[in-house]
Amino acid sequence: MTDAMRPDAAPPSPEPPAPTPSVWEPPVAATGPREYPQALRGPWYRWWRPLLGLLAVAGSGVVVFGMVLLATLGFVLAQAVGAQLPDPASDAFLVSPAGMLVTNLGLALGIPVALVATWAQSGRAGLVSSVLGRVRWRLLLGGLGVSLLLLVPLTLAGSVLVSQLGLAGDASPGSDDGLWPLTPASGWLALSLVILLTTPLQAAGEEYFFRGWASQWLGSLLRWRWLAVVVPAVVTAVLFALAHGAQSPWLFADRLVFGLVASLIVWRTGGLELAVALHVANNLLAFGLAIAYDGFAESLLITEVAPAEGAVSICVTLVTTAVVLWWARRRDPAVVVVDPAPRPVAGPVPTPAAVTTAGPAAGPVNGGTA
Repeated sequence: MTDAMRPDAAPPSPEPPAPTPSVWEPPVAATGPREYPQALRGPWYRWWRPLLGLLAVAGSGVVVFGMVLLATLGFVLAQAVGAQLPDPASDAFLVSPAGMLVTNLGLALGIPVALVATWAQSGRAGLVSSVLGRVRWRLLLGGLGVSLLLLVPLTLAGSVLVSQLGLAGDASPGSDDGLWPLTPASGWLALSLVILLTTPLQAAGEEYFFRGWASQWLGSLLRWRWLAVVVPAVVTAVLFALAHGAQSPWLFADRLVFGLVASLIVWRTGGLELAVALHVANNLLAFGLAIAYDGFAESLLITEVAPAEGAVSICVTLVTTAVVLWWARRRDPAVVVVDPAPRPVAGPVPTPAAVTTAGPAAGPVNGGTA
């Protein structure tokens, strides 16, 4: 008589049913390596998740609009009781320290908006910073130093060259009297402090929104790698240039090229750090020169540049990008997403009968005889 024919043998325990996958849980199998533009197309990806990102951005926009509405209401009430306040819609307020503070902090809101939208779409907010899910501070600070070391001499040399050739526009620093002496306007110290402290946040906000969330959102909709690299780069560069308002063709081209090379840097280094660094260095230098030569209003409200100035600026951007990329690639930054290991699925707790029948010969429990 076999063990299975014994009257006291427990029936074999049935196999536990396979768990039904939930649309809210990532599947156990992870996807292959993904570069930054497709970082949000991970094992958790579903067709509806990009809609969550859009809803998060729209919700953030509603919150920001509400804040602006409250600020406007407060301004109107303050004027109604006789307070002497500058007109926030005037150019004079925009180029003042208070105006720059409001503008820069408003643009810096692109950072939390991108983080919230990325979290809503993927559950990992840090993916908008880099493929490692965090900011790589050494890469950011090192890239800022390299960018400044390149941009300062190249920009000054380009400005002198254009000036000596008689091709400079009216807003070029030192175009009339050379680079020396400096001619800062009154109140330059307060304006410089505001720019030094808040311009990094402003530049990072623009990068987080355009090269960060917007690029990854578009990349998550595209299945093919090269389309996910090229399409977001072109679309976000155009939107970035258009966001600066009315501008001449050469000024538009300058900003378009910057947007394209920033996307290239992000793709080749796996994160926003070097694009933020280059953007911060470029803005600090531009604003610094404008303050030093009493041309801040003209620089901030600029709508056109001479063709020679646009061409020189584009060349400076391309040379700086090439060197910064060479410097970064020597440090071998991570360029593909590392997904966390899937959590093991907990199985059913074995019953005493199942444990008993697992032996070589199942018999009566508690030592009974057959």
